[in-house]
Amino acid sequence: MLHSSMTSPSSNTLCSEDDASTLEAHSPRPSSVGGYSAEGDSVITLPIHSSRMLHATRPRTSSVELSGSFTSEVQYRIESASPDTARNVALRMYESLKRHGLREEVGRAFTREIEEVEEGEVNDNGVRRKSEDLMGMEYLLKDGFVSYLRDVAKITPPIPQQVVRFSGIKYSRKLVIPSNGYETFGNKVLGCFVGPFRTLLQRKESTWLHILKGVDGYIMPGSMTLLLGPPGCGKSTLLEILAGRIEETKNSNLQGVVMYNDKYASDIRLSRLIAYISGQLNKHIPFLSVRETLEFARDCTQGLRPENFTPQMRKFFAHALVEGQDPFLEYVLEILSLKNVEHKLTGEAISDIDRQKLTTAELALGTYSVLLYDQPLAGSDLAATYDLVDTIRTISRIQQSSAIMSLTQISQEVFDLFDRIILLGDGHVIFQGHRQDAIPYFSKLGYMKPSHVESAEFLEDIVTGHGLQYLARGATPLVIDELIECYRDSDHYKDISRIAQGNDVKLTYWVESEPGLGLSLKTPSKYNCAVDIEPRKETELVVAKLSTKVGHSGGIESTGRVQIGDVVTAISMNSEEMEYLAMGSQKTQRERASHAYSMLKKAQAPIRLQVERYKDDEDEYEAQWEQFQRPFVQTWWKSTKTLINRQIKITKRLHIILKLRLFQAIVLGLFAGTLFYKLGGQNTQQQMNSVRALGFVSTMSILLLNMVQLPLYMLQRPIFYKHRAQRFFRASSYLVAHCIVNLPQTLVEALAYTLCVYFLVGLSLEQNGAPFFEYLLLLVLVTYFGSSVFFFLSTISSIQEVGNALAGLLVSILLLFSGFVIYPSNIPTYWKWLIYINPIHWANVSYCRLQFEAYTEPCSNHLGRLPFCDKYPTMTVGKAYLLFFELSENTQRPWLPYAILLGWTIVANLLALLGLKKIEFTGTSQSLPHLKRTPAWRNFRGDTESEFQSMSSNDEHYNTPLYGRAPSARSKMDNGGVEKWIEEFRVDLERSGLGIPVEPVTLLFEDLSFKMHDKERKESTSVFSHVTGYARPRNILALLGGSKSTKEALLKCLAGRVPVNGSFSGNLQANGVKPGATFFRLIGYVEKLDAHQPYLSVRESLQFSAALRLDPAIDATSRRIHVELVLNQLGLMPYSNQLVRSLRDATGKTFEIAKKMTIAVELAANPSILFLEEPISGLDTTGTLIILNTLYRVSESGRAIVATLTHPNARSLSFFNQALILTQEGQQAYFGPIGSNCSDLVDYFTSIPKAPPYLIRESPVSFVMGALGLGIKTRGTPSLKFAEIYEASSLHEINNKEIGMIKNSMKSRTSRHPSCTYAAPYSRQASLVLLRTQRFLWRNVQYTYGRLTGCIMIGLLMGSLYFQIEYNDTYGVTSRSLYIYMQVILIGVISANNVIPQIGTDRLVYFREKRAGMYLPIFYPVSWAVGEIPYFFIATLAVVGIGNGMAGIGTGSVAEFLMYWLVLFAFTLCVTYFGMMVTFLAPVPTLAAFVVSIVTSLWVSVSGVVVTLSEIKFYKWMYWSNPFQFAMNTMTSISFYCDTKACRSECNCPQLPDGSYVWDRLATVRSLNQARIQTDILILSAMCLLFASLAFLFFVVLKHNSTTRA
Repeated sequence: MLHSSMTSPSSNTLCSEDDASTLEAHSPRPSSVGGYSAEGDSVITLPIHSSRMLHATRPRTSSVELSGSFTSEVQYRIESASPDTARNVALRMYESLKRHGLREEVGRAFTREIEEVEEGEVNDNGVRRKSEDLMGMEYLLKDGFVSYLRDVAKITPPIPQQVVRFSGIKYSRKLVIPSNGYETFGNKVLGCFVGPFRTLLQRKESTWLHILKGVDGYIMPGSMTLLLGPPGCGKSTLLEILAGRIEETKNSNLQGVVMYNDKYASDIRLSRLIAYISGQLNKHIPFLSVRETLEFARDCTQGLRPENFTPQMRKFFAHALVEGQDPFLEYVLEILSLKNVEHKLTGEAISDIDRQKLTTAELALGTYSVLLYDQPLAGSDLAATYDLVDTIRTISRIQQSSAIMSLTQISQEVFDLFDRIILLGDGHVIFQGHRQDAIPYFSKLGYMKPSHVESAEFLEDIVTGHGLQYLARGATPLVIDELIECYRDSDHYKDISRIAQGNDVKLTYWVESEPGLGLSLKTPSKYNCAVDIEPRKETELVVAKLSTKVGHSGGIESTGRVQIGDVVTAISMNSEEMEYLAMGSQKTQRERASHAYSMLKKAQAPIRLQVERYKDDEDEYEAQWEQFQRPFVQTWWKSTKTLINRQIKITKRLHIILKLRLFQAIVLGLFAGTLFYKLGGQNTQQQMNSVRALGFVSTMSILLLNMVQLPLYMLQRPIFYKHRAQRFFRASSYLVAHCIVNLPQTLVEALAYTLCVYFLVGLSLEQNGAPFFEYLLLLVLVTYFGSSVFFFLSTISSIQEVGNALAGLLVSILLLFSGFVIYPSNIPTYWKWLIYINPIHWANVSYCRLQFEAYTEPCSNHLGRLPFCDKYPTMTVGKAYLLFFELSENTQRPWLPYAILLGWTIVANLLALLGLKKIEFTGTSQSLPHLKRTPAWRNFRGDTESEFQSMSSNDEHYNTPLYGRAPSARSKMDNGGVEKWIEEFRVDLERSGLGIPVEPVTLLFEDLSFKMHDKERKESTSVFSHVTGYARPRNILALLGGSKSTKEALLKCLAGRVPVNGSFSGNLQANGVKPGATFFRLIGYVEKLDAHQPYLSVRESLQFSAALRLDPAIDATSRRIHVELVLNQLGLMPYSNQLVRSLRDATGKTFEIAKKMTIAVELAANPSILFLEEPISGLDTTGTLIILNTLYRVSESGRAIVATLTHPNARSLSFFNQALILTQEGQQAYFGPIGSNCSDLVDYFTSIPKAPPYLIRESPVSFVMGALGLGIKTRGTPSLKFAEIYEASSLHEINNKEIGMIKNSMKSRTSRHPSCTYAAPYSRQASLVLLRTQRFLWRNVQYTYGRLTGCIMIGLLMGSLYFQIEYNDTYGVTSRSLYIYMQVILIGVISANNVIPQIGTDRLVYFREKRAGMYLPIFYPVSWAVGEIPYFFIATLAVVGIGNGMAGIGTGSVAEFLMYWLVLFAFTLCVTYFGMMVTFLAPVPTLAAFVVSIVTSLWVSVSGVVVTLSEIKFYKWMYWSNPFQFAMNTMTSISFYCDTKACRSECNCPQLPDGSYVWDRLATVRSLNQARIQTDILILSAMCLLFASLAFLFFVVLKHNSTTRA
């Protein structure tokens, strides 16, 4: 026996007697429609709908027809049942009903014996628990959610009811039409030169896209409204306008009026009244658990907290409060079925469905009057959608909030939960009215809904032009404009206009199935005055008596509680369309009311009413208005405290990253301490220079330590946008919380680094260690400044690549103007201001002052040994050094560096606050087009309409392709050009036998079983067992039933992709071929995830797949023709030359196009069997129809198709020939034909004895899934063993005979044995993968052109900074030599870090291609290594050409310039390959970033510049294995070498003022040797090859870089 799912309350629940009386007292006072007197005393009472318990059933195939009512049969069965059976039935019924709020009423119907049964709850193990054993929320929820909600509504302040009215809504957006083609690296570079001229000569083309074209309507409290329409019709835009998220700008035009009660939308804070939930907002901080996420949402949006409870509330919630539970939070967790995942992180630990529920739960905790849902469960199964809608419906009814929802896939069960429908098409309203009136309305227009077609798809089909199939005989089809005109002429529109455009605010309710309600014709008593010949108002039909029957006058079926005096403005009798009474002249209204009154006397149930009353201005809800008009629920301090607590939780969850950062600080500190070991306090210039260099190394290391935070900041940014829009908190609170939580981390890292460095180096401990604490404070401020700067960059960067580029540029500026790599006196005048505002410069100055003021020995003791003492003999050594090296700016104001650092930190945070408030980066809306200047867009509407009209009226299949004649985006020809040629050419190919034939293959599987192994628990779980069937050519097989994971595992096993964590058994073969190389050549596998290379065009993606997977014997011309035919077959010609990442069209059908492309990529391989994972998941009705039409045409070409489906509707399933249905346990319940409109499927299940009856109006799929306990509404354990029934059925015997015949036919066939694993030769694989990666880099301008731009800016910055510095003194020589040092640091560090995020950009694409066996895995990293070469070639040329040219370094001759450039190019490749190697070695990119940061910092420090080779004690081995050292020494030798030994009296070698040669001085200090240039270049090249080879090896060998065929 099945039991209803308890994941959400039932939609048919009615209130109990006590509830009714209590709510009556709590309801608003009587309507202002008073002063009426009855015409006579005639009050008509609505009849009881006695037929509600009758069910029309479909006759069983055994011809045993049920006679009489179904109720009598059930009654007979119960009466004849055994006492135990009757007792169990009664108890289960009682448990179900009392959970729905009917405990007391149902309790009175039981006998005295049953009343003696103790009340209790049944836990998950089936053990009954007594009520007194229940604790906390379990006790409060023991009577069900509805009862709990009703009780809570009695004691909590009500939510202000909102009557939302909107009229004349028009919205247009200005869109710029880009030129043909797409951005590439080449045209971006060319644009730098010709761009300004092109801008002047070429005017941008733009167009106004009219999205909404005059929409009127309203939303009433307590109601559920369904927003229907095809993609691009304006659903999302309308919801955003109602939520106040769209404003008029210079590029958009918004007209119309939106009113909330009697206030304009602009006059109130919509974010406190409206909850906007979008499927695109299903993003949560992955480091928080579900409960923690909801606790944060509760704190930010729920004003009613336990500390604010009234005594009455404390008494009611006592059981929960004693247990420390928040009743509102626990209730939301329970009602949305999130309790079982409450402690799981919101990242990958929970499913997509749970993540979507979490988005709803976030706002369900708040107190909102209007709930707007824009595809909240996109891609979810229909059962989850039903649970959500049913839950929201119950909440709306009881709290008198309202909900309007736009859903993608809607079952009939979900459709029936709504009260009203708004059907949009082409920006207009096609229909708006009661749900029950939608089908009758269109039937009057000639469109008749078949019983097997669900209502939502029927309505959308009419709007999208598929309505020809529903036209009644002799009816005329209507185009969209005619449908709009018909609606505007209807009574529905007139009544809506009356309410939406009226001056008075009226509450409108819809009452259904409320027997006992009394109606009467009443006229105001003042009408009886003899002076007035004509009454001033019409006679009205009003509510004269409330229902006395328990559960009525306000049940769940009605949107609100009826009151005496409410005016009936519309009525429906005998299941007919609503008749509106409040329209037309007074005479007309009086006549309509009288006619309705007379018809009521002989009417039969069901009767539906639309009642209306004026909304009082000073009702009880106004008391809450002030609270809802506050901008935020929490005060600033409470909000900040809440955010601080959340950030602390996030920080704790990121303990691994914190430990890595601390480890990095310790490693860098220990390395610096041992590298500069005991150099402090020594009075030699070299040691003092090293101490000074330590300050630069320290500030650089501690600053770069924060770069790893940039991706984490950007990861949380979308969640911040979502919360900011919903007024969770203030941006200032968010910033302050970040600053406070980041402070301890900064202190710990700075302290660890200081302790590791300070004492090992032997720095100053004068004045009781004061320099130590000042050094610590300095590093704390630098670290905190770096963190603030990177946080600011995360607020202004659109994507991570931009953030990395900006970070690299900013770090370059800070380091270049730090005063270490160039002396202040050498800085050009136009840049001097920058060094004085640079906080890093002041940090270095302060550090040097702290250390060198401790050198108190007089200079007179060092004359002749220390040049600075020779210049300042009267000073101390330390002060002379500071003055000589221009480091004495702050000697009079030691506080200045700290003030500047602190000031810049504050400025960075203020700029971040401004960015948080004003900037929001969002992706392109899925419902808005990305226009191209192509015929495809200009002719799209006309082509689409003609395609829609070509739909066949056949109920089983639609043989005419929807996109058979779409114009190509590539061609400029008129209609009938390229498309006509392709079609004719295809026919010619088929006639000539030149096309690529499809090999007919039958897939056979016998007794398949799969068990999943749990290594932790050391146990195995059966996923599916003993599955047998086949898939023939030209047939489509649907896999149904079971769980999603079960169907997915079965499909993978059928395709030979057995998951590695399980064991598989059974016989699987295709034409006698077992899984292997040949088997995989025969199949194509369409994964649910549409993973494609974003920078390939659609045509190139198919060509890539075809070239690598088709038989090598097929020539290139045949492959190209095959690709064109596939494009044409799937209707992708209009998009064939668009990049995958830019796919948009004039109706926003992005998901549909992506799915078609995924199918096309597999069809390009010409498979004989096509497997598909959930091909229609997430698609709307039109998209589903198009995809299924596509699959049908593909199967007709001779292929077998196997696809998994979850809760398809009858029409979708009718596209399939056969179905394999699994039980909940993964056993086979059915394998056989589906039949027209699922007739064969239904016949089989209705023929089973004791199977549930099939209702005529029920969907066939819902019936079958419900019988298996997998239905949308009915879920549980079925009473029948369907697997055993199938094995004993005649259908099973027929299938076995068919399988035997298939096996016999396979024996006579010879199997193919391919010569190798891959279809294409290795040379073709290598060239195609390299070409694909090259296209990726060529078109990924944000990466390649962004890197070039960064290099150009670095070149300009360094060139202008070092512009023509002379060799006049030591300052000039040192500055010129440090130019190369800084150039290598900036280029090397940026290149090594930038490659990390880019390598993983198309990793998902690689995994898909690897599972398909397209090419040898090593070609993927090789293509990246080779593909980067030309871009680094150009980028390094820009740096050297601009920077060195301006600085005059390495430009002595053409040979010198080329040599310098090639060395820098080789070095850049070397560090890039090193970054690539670490990325492939590390399991996650974050770890790779840490490793690269640490190693590059070590290399920079031990490169022989900050500490010379002679002073390096422990790390000489690192010096000789350091690519930075080889690059710097080689480029320095190339730039400064001069043969001083060959000099005579006329020597051109540069000299210093003391007569020494520049080269000799540099060679001595830096241990340079010109003879090593060629050796160093060879070593640098060898390191390139080594890092690249290791990268290739790690990529192929390590498991985290590959996936199995699963």
